[in-house]
Amino acid sequence: MKATPWFEREFKFGNKPDMLPFFHERLTFTGLRIEHKVRGVSDELLSTQPDGKWSVKQHIGHLAEVDEIAMKRIREMLEGTPTLSPAVFEPKRDYNKMPVNQVVSFFNDNRKKNLELYQSLSEADLKKESLHPRLKMMMNPVDLAMFDAEHDDHHLVKINEILALR
Repeated sequence: MKATPWFEREFKFGNKPDMLPFFHERLTFTGLRIEHKVRGVSDELLSTQPDGKWSVKQHIGHLAEVDEIAMKRIREMLEGTPTLSPAVFEPKRDYNKMPVNQVVSFFNDNRKKNLELYQSLSEADLKKESLHPRLKMMMNPVDLAMFDAEHDDHHLVKINEILALR
């Protein structure tokens, strides 16, 4: 079964604050899902870039970098910034040279900070909006949590495809 490419996905925003616990739950367990997927897998496979695309380690590192952008975007919404910062489109580090446990730790550390930021938001904060630069749609922090949970799942599916090569 072929998955819809990320940039072809369509999203509906306008989530209410009472939806955050559901997205928070998904975001909370991405790290465990990653750890489960990479456990016992050779470093060679985790660093393999099939057809020149991203490796498993690059997908994990990218998700960690996306959490950095998500935290910045939340602060931008709270400050009333009209348009959010752009996304990260390419990994900034060479994750293939790093041990997988270091890449996973980097992800887990950033995700923990991201989740703590969500937990600190008031109901009024969760209703603040800014424009998503690529989608040209207004989004609030709850929408961002949903968007990032979907983004996690997208990359977990890509990781599955690479791991199926073994």
